[in-house]
Amino acid sequence: MFTYNNPVYLRAAFCAFASVIALQTSTRTIPITWQEVAPLHDRLEARGITSATFAGYVDRVRSDNARRVREGDLDHLIFYALQSTHFTKLPPIEPALSAKALVDTGNRIPPDARARIRELLNAIESSSTDPRVTYFRALVHATFPNANAREDALVDEYRRAMKFVYNKEFVAQRAGAGAVADLYRARGLSTDTAVEAGFVVYNGLGILKSLDPARRIRRVLIVGPGLDLAPRTGLVEDGPPESYQPWAVIDALVSLDLSRLSDLTVVGADINPRVVDHLVRARTGPPLLTLVSIGESASVHLTDEYRAYFNHIGTGIADGFTPPRSPVSGHLFKTLRPHADVAQALSAEELDLVTARLSGPPFDLIIATNILPYFDDPQLMLATSNVAAMLAPDGIFLHNEPRPVLGDITEAVGLHFEQLRRVTIATVSSATAPLTDVVMLHRKKVQ
Repeated sequence: MFTYNNPVYLRAAFCAFASVIALQTSTRTIPITWQEVAPLHDRLEARGITSATFAGYVDRVRSDNARRVREGDLDHLIFYALQSTHFTKLPPIEPALSAKALVDTGNRIPPDARARIRELLNAIESSSTDPRVTYFRALVHATFPNANAREDALVDEYRRAMKFVYNKEFVAQRAGAGAVADLYRARGLSTDTAVEAGFVVYNGLGILKSLDPARRIRRVLIVGPGLDLAPRTGLVEDGPPESYQPWAVIDALVSLDLSRLSDLTVVGADINPRVVDHLVRARTGPPLLTLVSIGESASVHLTDEYRAYFNHIGTGIADGFTPPRSPVSGHLFKTLRPHADVAQALSAEELDLVTARLSGPPFDLIIATNILPYFDDPQLMLATSNVAAMLAPDGIFLHNEPRPVLGDITEAVGLHFEQLRRVTIATVSSATAPLTDVVMLHRKKVQ
């Protein structure tokens, strides 16, 4: 899933270490200019963005994205406060139900939510080494330095986060998919990621392999690899926060014989510096990944195709798999540790895809799953232009954003549509449709 930049949250010592590592592999970012979006001038001008206003517009987007990164981090903190069973014995609270209780009581915070916020603050001020508590300790101390004001500040963040949840679950759902999409284009930028995103990418790369069996991919950019921290619902705490997608992409490329580790470079580019720091650290010591699927129940059944993917994942980057110590009922699960040489193929960069691109050699493949929904149409134009600028001729852009306007934008910047496939993850007997996603491939035209 997707994430963004500023401020610096981590301890000074770790930041210094990460900066040294980053300098060794750093790629300079280049701000987008009006000249570079020439194929989109008419569309942008129709939205009131002209050559005279373009630089100011980009600055405003960059500043707003910094705010959205902060809010996204704090959203996760609130979802963690409501759902975690690690820092308190209080019963977990489903966020949508808490949001409804807040609205039904005239914006007064429910007592159970306030009690959990206090419990989390107690854990943050304790010596707990739980990885999520450690993460949120750094966030809270940096964002709210006045300890006496922290509870009130988190209550305010609770109200803000619950407003989004209420609007999504109880207002926008009734108004249709367009209303839900509009909410995402204004909300905080989430770091959410999950194993299921790897399934979508694996299917897309399988299509690419079938279309072009001789293709070799050597340079890959993953935009918004994310961090599995605290999703809005269904929090699973079997393993520490982890960024799955870079490892899943490398595994898929090697397993499908699209790449060889000996000459593969994968860049994880995220707008959230916390995600970048996490990937930098993973390069020096590959993490033990705990993979947990979505849950099955009497009404939710994983497809055979998804099960086969889950069972196979890791065969290209690790020797074996070990069950986690506390398996979660109703979920597929496994643990694996990538080889050290796999980690050496991975590097990380901070990037706001809307306002800048990476310099350096072009990429053979750019992957952007679950991030494009956060962009409104003008932002989507700029992001797509940056993707096209970073792709090598005949390179592939893989994403899962079905918005119709994207087809016109990609063609305008020279990204020809190749394939679309719907991927089914699970059937849901209590719903009118299965749980699905789409994967789309575009090929950069050769001049």
